[in-house]
Amino acid sequence: MKDSPKEYYSLWEIVKQTQAYLRYLRQRWWLLLLFIILGVGMGFFYYSRQKPRYEAVSTFILEEKSGGGGGLSGLASQFGFNLGSLGGGSMFSSENILEILKSKTVIEQVLISPVNDTLTTGTTLADRYLEFTGIKKKWQEKGLLPSFNFAGARKQLSPIQDSVLNVIYESILKQNLSTERMSKQGTIIKVQVSAADAQFARLMTERIVQEASKLYLDLRIGTGQENIRQLQRRSDSLLVLLNNKSYRAAASQPLDINPGIRTAIVPVEIATRDKTVLGTLYAEVTKNLEASKMLLSQQTPVIQLLDRPGYLLNDNKKGLLAVLAVSIFSAGLLFVLVAFPFFLLFMAKKAARTETSVS
Repeated sequence: MKDSPKEYYSLWEIVKQTQAYLRYLRQRWWLLLLFIILGVGMGFFYYSRQKPRYEAVSTFILEEKSGGGGGLSGLASQFGFNLGSLGGGSMFSSENILEILKSKTVIEQVLISPVNDTLTTGTTLADRYLEFTGIKKKWQEKGLLPSFNFAGARKQLSPIQDSVLNVIYESILKQNLSTERMSKQGTIIKVQVSAADAQFARLMTERIVQEASKLYLDLRIGTGQENIRQLQRRSDSLLVLLNNKSYRAAASQPLDINPGIRTAIVPVEIATRDKTVLGTLYAEVTKNLEASKMLLSQQTPVIQLLDRPGYLLNDNKKGLLAVLAVSIFSAGLLFVLVAFPFFLLFMAKKAARTETSVS
């Protein structure tokens, strides 16, 4: 049994088929025109319906400082204080600032802050978000929470406010907020907020950086600051006792001592001894206090803002000419793809008629 000959197309046949297809398309130019008109209409519709997407970007640099307490920790431990916490462990690596920027604590504190930061009350960023996203309008149309707002939320959140705030937080985390390093090995952090409201995007990115910086520094050096406050209180107490002993020692000095009553100088000796002991304690506590302050300053990270968003943000809306160009090209491509199956059917029918006429 002989194998059937394999079918193949030469380059000339491919060129002929392509020319035939182009003639087929030219004969149906009116259909192409209809596709282009529909494409232009869709382009105008998209252009008129597209929403602005403002992007506010802030960048800052985080410089970590490190250093061991060494002998200072041991010296301070004699007085019941722990300076080892100043050393900063792995939990305070700069990687964590990215998570702090997106934490619920930071985002919610920013959301309940007033739009006008010079006022303690008024429209908050959360209220602004509900307005420009249309969520509040939908509630009002359905009769749900028609007069809802976040007034007084900074003092205490109501259960409803807390629930709505959690919904806003989840939405912002998924759709509006992004944080990243500018480079893998660098310490420059980028915070970007995208929203349909330019003022919301600008205020959100600025305040997120501020709030996260406060929280990060508080976590990083909070224990060290508390140790310094305790040392300061002890130093102040010792200073008061030392001053009192100094006055008592001075008051106990006899101007003319009768050799027969030598015991009169005993209070003077006791007061002088107590004064010396207190002076020594005060000197040691003061030395530890100054050493703690120096160690804390050496290990306090530096957060320096590099760039902040301007007041005029780009809305990122596509231009009319670009939209029309894409829509016309897409319409033409769609016409070519749709017409191709009909062309194949047309050629098959033409070949069948030719074979019938030949036979």
